[in-house]
Amino acid sequence: MGGTPLVRPWVLDGFLTPYQEQVLDDSRRDMSLWWACGSGKSLAGLLWLARGSSAEKAVIITRAPTKAQWAREAQKYTTLRPQVLNGLTPYEPTSNVVVLSWATVQGWADYILRWARGGELAVIWDEIHKGKSWKRKERLVARDGSIHYAWLDNRAASCAKLARGATRRLGLTATPVRDRRSDLWAQLDLVEPGAWDSNWEFIHRYCDARPGQYGGIDASGISNCDELKQRLERCTHVVTKAEASEHLPPLRRSLIYLSKADQSRPAGFKEDMKRAARQGANALFEMKLLEAASRKRIWIADTVRDAVENGQKVVVLTGRRRDCEALARLVATRLKKHDTPMWWGHGGISMKERDAMVRAYAATEDPCAFVGTTDAFGEAVDGLQNTDLVVFGLLPWTPGQVTQAEGRFSRHGSKRSVHIMYTVAEGTVDEHVADLLLEKLEQVVETLDDANAEGIANTLAAGEDDEQVLAGLIALME
Repeated sequence: MGGTPLVRPWVLDGFLTPYQEQVLDDSRRDMSLWWACGSGKSLAGLLWLARGSSAEKAVIITRAPTKAQWAREAQKYTTLRPQVLNGLTPYEPTSNVVVLSWATVQGWADYILRWARGGELAVIWDEIHKGKSWKRKERLVARDGSIHYAWLDNRAASCAKLARGATRRLGLTATPVRDRRSDLWAQLDLVEPGAWDSNWEFIHRYCDARPGQYGGIDASGISNCDELKQRLERCTHVVTKAEASEHLPPLRRSLIYLSKADQSRPAGFKEDMKRAARQGANALFEMKLLEAASRKRIWIADTVRDAVENGQKVVVLTGRRRDCEALARLVATRLKKHDTPMWWGHGGISMKERDAMVRAYAATEDPCAFVGTTDAFGEAVDGLQNTDLVVFGLLPWTPGQVTQAEGRFSRHGSKRSVHIMYTVAEGTVDEHVADLLLEKLEQVVETLDDANAEGIANTLAAGEDDEQVLAGLIALME
C-alpha cells in the first residue's frame, strides 16, 4: 500500500494505543490479532494494510453490515479509499482496496485472484471465526482405485483458495474459539496456509481426537496444550478486555450506515402506509419512522448476539413502543440458546417494573441484554452505566434527548468503557432525522462550546467531505 504515509499524521501522533503501535512495528506478513471486542481491531487492520507496497492490492472480508463501516474508518484514519463490493456477480473494481462480505466471498474469490494478476495481494479476515469450517474438499475415487481430492463449491473452499493466492494475510477476532478447540484449524490455515498441516492431523494432535461413541470422530477434547500454546504465541497477538480497557476512552461513538443491501425487508407496512397517508403528514412520517426501524432489526439483533457471545453487556434504545416489542422478540430469539438474561420495556410498563429491570441489569456482571425506548430509559435513569455496547435503533430528534441518553452510560460509577453506535438506514426517513439532529447539534456546539455535543455531531457527520454534505442538503431540499 505504500507504508505509514498512508496513515493520517494525527493518528500517528499519540492517538494509537500501545498495542496498536505494536502492529505498525510488527514485521510479520501473516498474523492473527485475537483482540477483545471494542479494542480497535479495524484500525489495526488498516495500519497493517498501510505497511504494504504501493503495488499491492487488498481485500477485506467482513460481516455484511460492517462493510460500509470499514470504508468509513479507512477514510477517517488513512488516505485509502476502499470500494465496497456487493452481490455475487463480479465486476471490475475501481480501487486497489475492496471490501467483501463473508456471505458473498464465494462468488468473488476466483475473480479476486485474477484481479490481482499474480501480483501482491493482502487479505484481511475480519471476524475470522466465521471461516472456521474445515470442509473444503471432497474425497474422490477414480476407476483405477486411486484417490484424489477436489475443491467443494462452498465458502470454506473459496476462502482457502483466496488465502493460498494471497501474499499477506491478517486474521481478526475476539472469539477464536466459540465452541471447541477444533474450530481453530481452519482459521489458522487461512492466515498461514499449509503451516498447520491438515485438519485431521490438527485434531489428532491438539484435540485428542478419537472414534465417536456413535460413529465419526470426537474432536471435543484437548491435548499437547503447551506445544499448541507455544505455536500460537508465534503467530498471534492477544489483547484482553482488561488490557484494552486501560487504554480506551470511557466513551466512544460510531455511526453504522446500513446500505439497502444490508437492511431487512419491511413486512406489513403497505396497508399501514396507505392508511397513514390518509391521516396526514404527521401520521405518515410516524409510519415511515417505524418502517425505517424495522429495516434495522435483524442487524441489531445479530449485533446484540455477537456482542453477548463476546462477553458484553448490551443496551438497545429505540424510539417507539411497537418497534421495541418487535425488536425484543427478535433479540430474545437470538439469545435463546445462550440462556442469556434479557430485559425489555417501554412507557407502557409501570415505573415499578421498569425500576426493577434496571436494578436487575445493574446487578448483573455477566453478558446480558436490555431493550427499551429512549423516552422510558433515556433520562433520569441510574443503573445502565456498566454497559459495554449501546445501539440506538432510532435516533432521538433533539440534542437534549441524545445527550441525556448518552449520560445514562457514561457517568459516575462506570467501570466499563462504553461504545455507542448510532444506526442509520440508507434511503429512509432515518437520513432526514440524522441530518436534522446534526444541524441542531452543530448549533449547540457553536453556541455553548459543548464538547459532548461536538463529539456526537462529528460521529453523525461520519467524516463526510464538503461535497457529500452539500449533496445531501440539496437532496433534502428537493
